[in-house]
Formats: sequence, structure tokens, C-alpha cells
Amino acid sequence: MSLKLTYLFLLYSCFCVSQEIKISGKVQDHNNLPISYANIILVNTQDDNKILGTITNENGYFIIENIESGTYNLEISFVGYSSYASELVIDKVLYLKPVILKEASQEELKVIEVFIEEPNK
Repeated sequence: MSLKLTYLFLLYSCFCVSQEIKISGKVQDHNNLPISYANIILVNTQDDNKILGTITNENGYFIIENIESGTYNLEISFVGYSSYASELVIDKVLYLKPVILKEASQEELKVIEVFIEEPNK
């Protein structure tokens, strides 16, 4: 009986020690104002099919949970701002420094004009 109890105790302690890997951070502009609903994408560099993502909340914060250890490309984007990209090695819980997105210049913004011609009557 005590052997079974010892085994269960060891098994339980392994689950308690294991840690869920996640990253969190904040996205803001150059005035330190939060950017709400920015796109956050995490792509595994070894397997492009392993993609995780989320959006920032109304205060600019985000969390991505249930991440497997590995190397990832973090991509952050929002309309009207230049995109941010960084490579991260994730093997534990990460709390990122605030990411500051810069406003896109006129050259970076691509404008498409659509003209609709009325058919000849």
C-alpha cells in the first residue's frame, strides 16, 4: 500500500512542477497609448504549420498560452502602423517589454483606387 501511495505522490508532484509555457506583453504607440486589437502571430521556425495567435485587448495587452518549447517568430501588426517582428526562444513563461509600433509612412501605405464605370446606355 505504501509503495502505491509513494508512486502517486511522485506522479502528482511531477504535474505540480510542470509549468504551462505562455508569453504576454503590451503593444503601444510612440505616445505610450495602448493599441487595441492589434494582431499577434507566433510561428514556429521549425514547423510553419504550428501557428498560434491572438489580438490585444482594449488596453493593448495580450497572452498566448499552451506554447511548446522552441524557437518562434513573433509578428505584431495593426493597420496604419509598421509591423514588428522578432525571433524568440521560448522555454519558459515570458513577459515581454512593451512593443512600440511606429506609424507607417505614406510610402509604406499602399492605396488602391477603384473606379466603377457606368455602362453605356
